[in-house]
Amino acid sequence: MPKKQLKPEDYWAQYIVRTTSDNKEYLYALVRRRYSEDDIEAKGPGTYLGVSEQDRFEIVTDTDPESDTFGKRVPKPEATAIGKKLKFTLPFNQKNITDFKKMCAAVGTPFGETKFYYKFKERTITAEDVNEFWTIDWSECHKRFIHGKQVIEIEQKNKYDDRPRSARKT
Repeated sequence: MPKKQLKPEDYWAQYIVRTTSDNKEYLYALVRRRYSEDDIEAKGPGTYLGVSEQDRFEIVTDTDPESDTFGKRVPKPEATAIGKKLKFTLPFNQKNITDFKKMCAAVGTPFGETKFYYKFKERTITAEDVNEFWTIDWSECHKRFIHGKQVIEIEQKNKYDDRPRSARKT
């Protein structure tokens, strides 16, 4: 019997993240299976939609003169994985926005409501306005949350570092 194909209505998003990679915008979410409005799967850590994982292996220089990759960097043969490489798979477009909106809800204990995050290279920021999360331009978002915050932090650091400096007597 084939496995049932789940629709966006069959999931509840614990949190949704908007990010960029290679100058393209993406969405991903930590989701749990939703059986009804008040019945969410509580066991396990949940699964990610919009992200695929690939194992990363140690890279070595190929020293076999008879191979096609001689002198090039290749994954070490028969090595164990040293980490994971994440690849975003769902672009930030109208179809995916509509699907992700269907996964948002406020459920009772222990989860609460869906949280929204902007993921920048510098830091992750919680979205305060949900409607703005879906509509704001990424460059405007970056200017508002990253550039504005950095200026404030620099000013605060300089403000409290005005101690008088004097030469030491020996």
